[in-house]
Amino acid sequence: MFGIFWDCDGTIMDTEKSYAYAWKDFLLSKGLDLPIEDFDKFVGVDDRLVHQQFSNLVDLDTFESTMDELHKIMRVDFSEKILFNDALNCIQIFNGEILQACVSASPKEVLNFKLSDAKIIDYFEFVIGGNEVVENKPSGEIYKKAIETLGTDKNIIIEDSPTGIQSGKDSGNFVIAIDRGMFTHDQLSEADLVVDKLNPEEIKTLFKTL
Repeated sequence: MFGIFWDCDGTIMDTEKSYAYAWKDFLLSKGLDLPIEDFDKFVGVDDRLVHQQFSNLVDLDTFESTMDELHKIMRVDFSEKILFNDALNCIQIFNGEILQACVSASPKEVLNFKLSDAKIIDYFEFVIGGNEVVENKPSGEIYKKAIETLGTDKNIIIEDSPTGIQSGKDSGNFVIAIDRGMFTHDQLSEADLVVDKLNPEEIKTLFKTL
């Protein structure tokens, strides 16, 4: 049985920068002004680790309170989100033919909101957030749990960041890295395949080689 396991931010949705800008605005309100480029290294990283990192620089409230504030900022700007056309095309074509899951380092509540608001949540047989595992990405635990839940034996993971790629590889499965321009091909090179655009027919062909 075939399974496709999608990362969300940066892979399906062009939300990486909006998340970075939300952090930037939030930290600025706390008196810490950082250049937007400083947030690139946190792409795909567990939100708790990001919160811990910034807590070393400025006085932050609890993780839960900070996430609530970030989500308020993001929801104001969320109408500007973009679904990547190549990802949406694949998701729609695979629907009913290949089992699909969305696997994100973000908390489940936030992930559900984004997928529901984008009207694509029903394409996924399973959705899992980083707060539902003991070890979030870059650990492979989250992908292992998703694969176990779907019960698939031939799996392809689609990611856009080094952290996500590491998580996918740690789960022992084939990883496609989609280059969205956030990282160099060299930074994505740990993936089994790096592409500039997702092609559903090529992905279907890959399953025959697994």
